[in-house]
Amino acid sequence: MKKMVYAPGCALLCYKPYLAEKLGKVIAELYGDVDLQQICCFDRPPLDKGTHIITPCSTCVRQYEQNYPQCTTEFFLKTLLQSESFPFPDYGGIRMTIQDTCAARTQPEHLETVRRLLGRMNIELLEPEKTGARAKCCGQVFYGKLPNEKVATLMRSRADEMPVEDVVVYCASCIMSMTVGGKKPRYLLDLLFGEPTVMADADIEPWNGKLLAFRRMQKTE
Repeated sequence: MKKMVYAPGCALLCYKPYLAEKLGKVIAELYGDVDLQQICCFDRPPLDKGTHIITPCSTCVRQYEQNYPQCTTEFFLKTLLQSESFPFPDYGGIRMTIQDTCAARTQPEHLETVRRLLGRMNIELLEPEKTGARAKCCGQVFYGKLPNEKVATLMRSRADEMPVEDVVVYCASCIMSMTVGGKKPRYLLDLLFGEPTVMADADIEPWNGKLLAFRRMQKTE
């Protein structure tokens, strides 16, 4: 039998571990018991040949597909989109805009999946001018390359391009960026599970420090 692992992604595990657990239960209902893979995809976790990797993270999909050609990768949001049993909440046609994660810009299927999920939740999407494959980074990619003050300026600049206050994001780091930019981020998994999007450490240094500490901890365990 093919080995399966669930890789929530380090950003989700840092943001809301219990939300990763909720999604894991949905995966278990579909596939049975699946091993949890918590090591960051950038740190090349050891995976057996033929392993099937299940993840909700576009960045993880890209990394696993590039670095583990002997494995298969499943973007679980696409699987969830087809579900007839998942209790999709109804948001009553509320208008939101979207910040696409950098990794999804080169993955049209991911861009489409996210938008169709919003449709299943009765959310009206108002796209910013630069969106989808043409989307601009939220600013997080410049952390460590530019001074934090400059990174914050880039985050505010991108947030200012959003046509409404509520901004759908599907990368936990984008939660931080849109918060720094003064918008109201709505994390996709929060929306799916009827959760508010609240990040206690939604600032550049605290969030990135938390991510780094998590990666170090997983590598030493």
